[in-house]
Amino acid sequence: MSKPLISSYSRVFLVEGKARGDHKPAYMSCAKIAGIDYGLGDVERIECPSETQYGKFVEVAQTKGAVSRPSTTLTGRYMSDVESTMLRLAKKGCSMDIQVHIGACQNPSIFNDFDKAIILEGVQASNYGTDDLSAMSSDENGAVNETLDVSASEIYEVMKLGFGEQAGSVVTNEVVDVTLCDTVSCGDCADESQGCEKIYAITKTFGGSPATLPDIVFTINGGAVWVAHDIDSVTGSAEPTAVACIGDYVIVAEPAGIHVVLKEDLNNTLDPTFTKVTTGFVALKGPIAIKSLGNKAFIVGKGGYVYWCDLDPTAGVTVLNAGLATGWDLYAVDALDENFAVAVGDQSSVIKTDNGTDWVSVTGPTGINIAYNCVAVKSIFEWWIGTSDGRLFYTTDGGVTWTSKAFSGYGTGSVKDLVFATPSVGYLSHQTALTKGRILRTYDGGYSWVLLPEGTGSLPAADKFNALAACAADVNFVVGVGLADTSSDGIIVFGQD
Repeated sequence: MSKPLISSYSRVFLVEGKARGDHKPAYMSCAKIAGIDYGLGDVERIECPSETQYGKFVEVAQTKGAVSRPSTTLTGRYMSDVESTMLRLAKKGCSMDIQVHIGACQNPSIFNDFDKAIILEGVQASNYGTDDLSAMSSDENGAVNETLDVSASEIYEVMKLGFGEQAGSVVTNEVVDVTLCDTVSCGDCADESQGCEKIYAITKTFGGSPATLPDIVFTINGGAVWVAHDIDSVTGSAEPTAVACIGDYVIVAEPAGIHVVLKEDLNNTLDPTFTKVTTGFVALKGPIAIKSLGNKAFIVGKGGYVYWCDLDPTAGVTVLNAGLATGWDLYAVDALDENFAVAVGDQSSVIKTDNGTDWVSVTGPTGINIAYNCVAVKSIFEWWIGTSDGRLFYTTDGGVTWTSKAFSGYGTGSVKDLVFATPSVGYLSHQTALTKGRILRTYDGGYSWVLLPEGTGSLPAADKFNALAACAADVNFVVGVGLADTSSDGIIVFGQD
């Protein structure tokens, strides 16, 4: 049975300068947070005259006003012998994050140990104040509090995750990539959705003579029904490497090009037909990884080639960089928008673009020639890289300097994938030296990482999780895909509260 919150069972943490790899959350040992006010916009009627009565009007539609920023007040004891953190932050005027951690049996000062957390991101102060600082009589003598009125750009809750295996009856081969292609919908213009329900994964080709075609394994209803279909335009023993959505299409990359199908054809009844597209791809310089921006995408691949795909992937791609920034294979790419992107790959390769067209090489973090498996771009200055020797690095100055970030198992095995659902919440896939797949999560922008699941239960056994997909609409939902610990079977897992 759910338990009502008692106000004394919560504590406040503050992340000055927003959640980041080098910003340690500070425990506010003598502070509390007031109730949160979050205005969602007043609803107003849109009326027309009644068709049956004079002098009457009927509601034909509604309109909503502007959504307010979540607001609250931080209250603490005003100290007589140390500088006021609240006053300093108010005068500084920079954004910060506030987290309210709720628990019962945990040590409340330990950041990563809670039952639920409320995260306020992009917090700005609007007013600072104190109680009376002096007394005129004995009945006015007492503790002095200080207050900081704040508002935030985002608010959401973080819960403990449990894991369960999905699509076991339709997944046979190793799953190499997964993507979420969904938005929150009330059902007015599209199917009703919580924003995390349309999930597409791809499997390896099964060896043999002849080889069995690779599959696209998908659900359009949050895992209630899973379907698998051959990617029927793949020829020979070609191995798919990536899947993404561009506009109305789902695209699958393999060494010779991309395979395209309409999203509407991927349903629970049709047997979809894929179309192979090679236009624009250079021979032997085919695609490996894709970063979709919704209606367009960066595609990176063999020999350091970078391609651009517009709204209609059936028309092919254009070359942005012909392996000039690096000649090594590129294994991953991430982007903020169509102008700023970072790609990483073999032999410690890192390249970036600031205008979407011109790509330059950036010195990577390790100083040794290893593979960089994954990259996550949080801003034009903050990027994260996972390596094939099990290490994690980040930069906060656009690649000028790099810092290693420890986690359980750091420096062993391989970091397979890394994704951030929000600036604070991210997920990491790690394969240990003993060939065991694990998933970790951060609540503080990468400053610390914890093994999942946090509570009771366990993660289904796997040799590795090749790829992760996080949901921006629900930070408590993640999909992991890879190779099960039995034979060559693939695995798909959901992590959710």
